[in-house]
Amino acid sequence: MSRILDKAVFTIALLMVAYHAVSTQFLLPGQDAVLHQAFHLGFSLVLVLLASLKAAKGWRRWTVLLTLLFSLVSMVYIKVNYIDLSFTRMFPDTLDCIIGIILVIAVLEATRKAWGLALPIVGALSIIYLFWGHLLSGPLRHAPLDVTYAISYLSIGFQGIFGTILGASANYIFLFIVFGGLFEIVGIRELFVEVGKIAGRRLAGGPAQTAMISSGLVGMCTGAAVANVAITGSFTIPMMKKIGYTPEQAASIEAYASTGGQYMPPVMGASVFVMAAMLGIAYTDIMIPAFIPAFLFFLSGAIGVQLMALRYRIPRIREKVDNRTLLRRAPLFIIPIAVLMTLLLMRFSPMYAAFYAILAIIVVSLIQKETRPSLGRLAEGFKNGAVMGAKIGVACACIGLLSQVLTTTGLGQKLVGLMETLSGGHLIIALILTMFISILLGTGVPTVAAYVLVAAIGAPVLIRMGVTPLPAHFFIFYFAVISALTPPVAMAALAGSAIAGGSYFKTSMQAFRLGLAGFVLPFFFVYNPIFLLGPTDPVWGSISIVGLLLTMVAFHAANFGYMLTDLSPQERVLSFLAGGMLGASCIIHNYILLGAGLLLFLGLCFWQWRKRGKLEEYQANTGKK
Repeated sequence: MSRILDKAVFTIALLMVAYHAVSTQFLLPGQDAVLHQAFHLGFSLVLVLLASLKAAKGWRRWTVLLTLLFSLVSMVYIKVNYIDLSFTRMFPDTLDCIIGIILVIAVLEATRKAWGLALPIVGALSIIYLFWGHLLSGPLRHAPLDVTYAISYLSIGFQGIFGTILGASANYIFLFIVFGGLFEIVGIRELFVEVGKIAGRRLAGGPAQTAMISSGLVGMCTGAAVANVAITGSFTIPMMKKIGYTPEQAASIEAYASTGGQYMPPVMGASVFVMAAMLGIAYTDIMIPAFIPAFLFFLSGAIGVQLMALRYRIPRIREKVDNRTLLRRAPLFIIPIAVLMTLLLMRFSPMYAAFYAILAIIVVSLIQKETRPSLGRLAEGFKNGAVMGAKIGVACACIGLLSQVLTTTGLGQKLVGLMETLSGGHLIIALILTMFISILLGTGVPTVAAYVLVAAIGAPVLIRMGVTPLPAHFFIFYFAVISALTPPVAMAALAGSAIAGGSYFKTSMQAFRLGLAGFVLPFFFVYNPIFLLGPTDPVWGSISIVGLLLTMVAFHAANFGYMLTDLSPQERVLSFLAGGMLGASCIIHNYILLGAGLLLFLGLCFWQWRKRGKLEEYQANTGKK
């Protein structure tokens, strides 16, 4: 049975890849946007459920089989009766309603199998609210809805499950996930190791900087935090432990770097494609401005890693760079990324660009013998990408249910009004509330789910307060991503601690500390348009860039207790205060606060320089370290 299931998953995965690849080149007969989503969802449901069937035992196996039957029946029904269903939207008959109900059940169960309980529970509660929310009293009450209308809104009327979010998965996300899956099987990891060594030779705690560089490059291709940890953590974490990092420190550094992969163009995370669909703009209009936030995120991490290594006396390791590997493996990365970027900048669709980038990976890998994958390995790469893409597909379908409930019941507008009331009309309070909600909803659910839920509520509030749409959505996206580092459910830290053999909770706390300075970045995106390539005063834009860099240094120094030498508790407080003043001054555009923060920071640097000089003199005179 296990072998049969493996072959079934393998076959369905390859068929799913083939279908999406062909659909980028040809308009299939009778195919339109909704039917394309239905095929994508059908493949996703079957693939997720077949993959979970292998681990199911006893009665759980029967529930998976029943859900699989529900999925197949509903998808076949939609395909056969598609024209009739298109004409009878909002007026389904009894059989239509039954099919709509079993489709919703199948989506919730498949999401549970793929992502755990958190997301389907939220989905189920939203459905309960749709049907019985009219029985509530107070502001949460909504007008009663006819049962057939409600079911039509959720599924069989081609709303809810079907729509913008599932469309983003079918039209954008899937082939990008497959594209990232192929990099793992063509030997790209060796290239990233050598690139990381170059930075590691010049900076303290070399292997940690290797992790920062290599995970960022892998993230450029995969856009998934846990997948990045699995790909790069298997070699960076042992390297870091070998030179003196604790398992928790090593895992936290890898978790931070891998999480940042969702900020790295050109692939980024699945949420960005949904963002493009929600904003109604081209993906490239998000991808190009995203380079600056991604660079700043990794720069912040590199500063933190440098100060951590100096604080804990982690030695610098000068590993020899294998130039032959560097030169021979570079085309595997550069050519496919160049193809992808060129087609995107030429305004071809993301799926079309991803298709030719996939072809580029295959062609370039076949040129050299040592990078040439066997047919089985190539198929394995397609399968891995398809399974991950299917998991995102069912999550997007579930999120579509939540989004539809927010719209149909008016709950979204009510929550928007509540946020406006709580913020009292103050933008900074609204931003802080949005930050906490994004992080809270990001615990245990995919980034795309946290982003969509908060964007539906928080983005309208921020836009009403004068924030332009792209910074408003990017602010929410940033914190939805960074939730992978925040306790109690830090998925990237969980994966890293499993590889490192360390404590999960300690790893998540270390990762949170490393990412703490980066929490200020999204506020700069909102108040300083230059960070997303928006128009701004050039003088203040330049001041903001310098102010942000000094803020990150000051916060990391206070966090890890090291600047030019060890910081005393009083110096750490002063460093944190200097960082707060610098950051706040750039956000509220206050020159007096900027000057005070700069004087405090420079004074602390001078004091540290003198302290370090005296320490070196003492060590030279006594011979002590």
